[in-house]
Amino acid sequence: MTLYLETFTELLPKHPNLEDVKADFLQKAEAVGMTEFLRENSVSQKTVEHRVKEEISNFMTANVAEIIELRGLIDHDQIELLGFTHKNPDEDFIAAVTDAVQISFVYEAAREHHRMEAGLHDRALKNAGPKDEVQKLVQELATSHPTLAGPPTLHAVDEMFAELHASAPWMSGVSTWAYKALRARYNAGQTWLALPPVILIGPPGCGKSTYARKLAALSGAPVRTLDVGSSNASFTVAGCDATWSKAQAGVPLQEIAKTGIANPIMIVDEIEKAGTMTASGGSRVSLPDALLGLLEPSSSTSWECPYTRRNYNISQISWILTANDREGIPAPVLDRCRVFDIGYPAAEDLANLIRILAAGCLFDEVTDRLIARVLAAVSKGRPPSLRRIQQLIDEAVAVAHDPVLH
Repeated sequence: MTLYLETFTELLPKHPNLEDVKADFLQKAEAVGMTEFLRENSVSQKTVEHRVKEEISNFMTANVAEIIELRGLIDHDQIELLGFTHKNPDEDFIAAVTDAVQISFVYEAAREHHRMEAGLHDRALKNAGPKDEVQKLVQELATSHPTLAGPPTLHAVDEMFAELHASAPWMSGVSTWAYKALRARYNAGQTWLALPPVILIGPPGCGKSTYARKLAALSGAPVRTLDVGSSNASFTVAGCDATWSKAQAGVPLQEIAKTGIANPIMIVDEIEKAGTMTASGGSRVSLPDALLGLLEPSSSTSWECPYTRRNYNISQISWILTANDREGIPAPVLDRCRVFDIGYPAAEDLANLIRILAAGCLFDEVTDRLIARVLAAVSKGRPPSLRRIQQLIDEAVAVAHDPVLH
């Protein structure tokens, strides 16, 4: 597993740490130049010179003395002079005090920034929504430290796709594309499953959803299926505002919170049946409309959830959409996905698949009869779905284990 690290959007705003903010501000000041940084923060050179003169001629302030000592700006044998008037300072002493004064101004800017960020953090926690369920989900996402699932090595990727191809050789085009895409990621050091969005178009029962679930099982990533036929509303994917009576987060965010894995595979079945839905106010609330922002890399890296009112990085989700026909799929969805046309398995592929599924479960003679029965149905234009074929195998296994009645 690869940790969901700093390259991804924070799931919960962290309470800012003052020391971290100070270190960050000092690093920026040294990078752009101290004078320029202070000028951008409304601190003029005259202000610095005036403060230096006060620090030397009057009682030195504790924060400047501390900066000088901690950063070793003067020799150790002069440390006893810190905090007191120095009547005859040499150039090194003046330079040390000048540096310390400039840094003290940087730290003042850091403290002000920290104060503002702390306020924003506190308000964010309060504004998560009116329901306890909202805050509970946010806390689950923040404390589960989501990981990224996938084959651990490039060799494991090779083995995964070899098995995937063997299970569905009629979908070799999809496997080849996915294999190349994932190898490229692994060669770049991104060793987890994340594929570009894809649409698999083919007749019912050709194994589109089965293929996606097999991919998830081999990779170790969780999988969720959204059936457009049963729910076409946008809130299925995106969630809805927590002020609604039956509000909830979208399925992708729920899956990340439940599994602790930030790159699940989301299957959207029969996307061509989505159609268009419009809310009473006239806004479009169809599932495809909600999908657009999730399929686009530029927007999915910082996607705003209407339920929690926070931004999340959900760009590592692999979206696999299926359809029986290209007609009806919204053009913007097609434009954001790689599209593959899938055919029903050829007779040889179908026979091999049945043998694989029946191996160790049925006698060869029973398997051969089952293959003949399935191929006969195919020849008559009634090809059974892969789901039905598995049911036939299960039924044959059950019959084989039935007790013999005397």
